[in-house]
Amino acid sequence: MKQKPVLWTGIVILLTVTNWAHALTTCSVSSPGFASGYVPLNLTTSITPTTFDVTCSRDNAAGPAFITVQYDLSVNNGIHVLGTQNRAALAGSFLNYHLATDPACAIPWSGATVIPTPPASFPLAKNSVVTNTHTFYGCILPGQLVLPPEGSYTDTVTMTFSLGKATGPSAFTGGAFPVTIVAPASCNITVPPAKVTFTYTAFSPAAAIASSTIVVRCTMSLAYTLALDATIDVLTGLNYSLALNNISNGGVNPLSSVGNGGPQSFFINGTMAAGQAGACASSACSGIQTRTLTITY
Repeated sequence: MKQKPVLWTGIVILLTVTNWAHALTTCSVSSPGFASGYVPLNLTTSITPTTFDVTCSRDNAAGPAFITVQYDLSVNNGIHVLGTQNRAALAGSFLNYHLATDPACAIPWSGATVIPTPPASFPLAKNSVVTNTHTFYGCILPGQLVLPPEGSYTDTVTMTFSLGKATGPSAFTGGAFPVTIVAPASCNITVPPAKVTFTYTAFSPAAAIASSTIVVRCTMSLAYTLALDATIDVLTGLNYSLALNNISNGGVNPLSSVGNGGPQSFFINGTMAAGQAGACASSACSGIQTRTLTITY
């Protein structure tokens, strides 16, 4: 018997797997945050405009010449949040503030609210860098008490990319920014005194009494002093004296007090002693002198 040789032919199939490299897209955000002074006497919201920058870059790896990058950002309520209220802190004391998307501070930038709206969308070429700048606002409402100590209240707010779309691999890195609210000790005369007006008849058997009201507003627990430049003088030949008090008679000069964060009323009380002749060359006359009231704190 003859055998026929069988030839086995091995077929080698070479599979070549090619990894197509995509251009890497990265985006990051940065902001200087906002810094503002706060004066409790101000009756309107303190509004500070500021910005954040989003910088996106793409390398030169294979891929389309342009891709579309899209993003928007959200923020948290800072590290001293109470409920949803942003707060800046100093040694256990707090001042409330919020961030807004509009210059009237009417649309808070927090929770589900994002910037920009609609989302930013732009083409990004290979081997390029694009920076977009967006505006937001720091808002401090009036009428807050500044408790001791006075100084710089601070907070830190975190920014997060809430939407990101790009062709190929991408990395979106959030960031944070500082908040600083400078609340110095303050003390002001919110209602200046009117005239202290005496009506006096020569040789009057009784002293003439007059007073004028002052309203002061000073930082909580801040010690301050009110003082007149002079308390004794002569007007149209008539001697008079002035004193400061928290009621409409008597008093001292200077007068010391402590702020409570709200309005505090005081009086300039004047006395013109009885029995004076005066120096009036006619049946009636008048005179005016100017005194200076100083508040020291």
